[in-house]
Amino acid sequence: MPSLVERINKPIFIVSSGRSGSTILTWCLGQHPNIIPQEESDWLGPFAIDAASAYQRGTARGQRGQLSANFVHREEFLAGLGQAINELILSHRRKFEDMNLRGQAGWQPPPFPISRSGDEPKSRWVDGTPEYSFYICGLRKLFPQALFVHLVRDVTDVVRSLLNFFPDGRNRLVANEQAAYEYWLRRVSCCVAAEQAYGPDVIYRMRYSEIVERPESGIRSLLNFLGEPYSSQCLEPLAQRINSANVPIDFNASDPATDLAIVERGRQLSDELQTSPQPREASPGVAEKLEAEFRQRVQYFASLEAKYGEAQKLLGKLQKGQEVPGEPRP
Repeated sequence: MPSLVERINKPIFIVSSGRSGSTILTWCLGQHPNIIPQEESDWLGPFAIDAASAYQRGTARGQRGQLSANFVHREEFLAGLGQAINELILSHRRKFEDMNLRGQAGWQPPPFPISRSGDEPKSRWVDGTPEYSFYICGLRKLFPQALFVHLVRDVTDVVRSLLNFFPDGRNRLVANEQAAYEYWLRRVSCCVAAEQAYGPDVIYRMRYSEIVERPESGIRSLLNFLGEPYSSQCLEPLAQRINSANVPIDFNASDPATDLAIVERGRQLSDELQTSPQPREASPGVAEKLEAEFRQRVQYFASLEAKYGEAQKLLGKLQKGQEVPGEPRP
């Protein structure tokens, strides 16, 4: 078994399309003595982009910039921030599981235990935010030792669930059948690219059917990938349904306005993921493509402030009736 030091800063991220079972799998893993379940965080992925943008500003002046003058490399900078986040989350474990604090805040108790004993090490945490499908590259920069679980559910089941899910109690998560297929395709395609880029040592494809039909063997295999011993406690949440869309048995998702090509793309990819094994080797070419996309996003956000300043100056000139270079006179 790895020592506590070796296991530190190895968070677990469950990535998937929404309505694929990431919430219940998060709580399953959170029953393990060494894993803390987390509420969906939403902020870590965008933070990786923001932090990389900050690094770019901190090195823009070369020898006169603080980070570059101290020879702080980007990977070191981002991993250092990730380590601080990891330590912060682990250090707040007692507050997170304190039911009195939750009661004072007016929050409902969690659906399952967070810890069963103060002796449980809980040296890792699991986050099941589905939107992190778009941020896997950035999360790996914050947490270089993080492991990812690509949870795959049949697209037809996901579409039915999406069309019956009302996050605020009134409005559906997606507008119609075509939007549901597009929603699934965008997120799952990102996860597939990550499988190809980083290989089976970093990202593990788990089928939702394994949780439903073969829960013990499925959880055993997953914990083996995570480097954790099997714990039967991880099966306990499967006896309950949480965050369910309660899809009626006779619900018909078909919409005559849906582009059938989108449906075919979704079903073809879904069938492939259900029947074919994930790639055995990481692809440096795909990894570089994801890296290039990450750099492009960072550059876009890093330049927003300058563009905003230019727009403000232009607006000021227009309001004063001044001539704007490059613009024709009225």
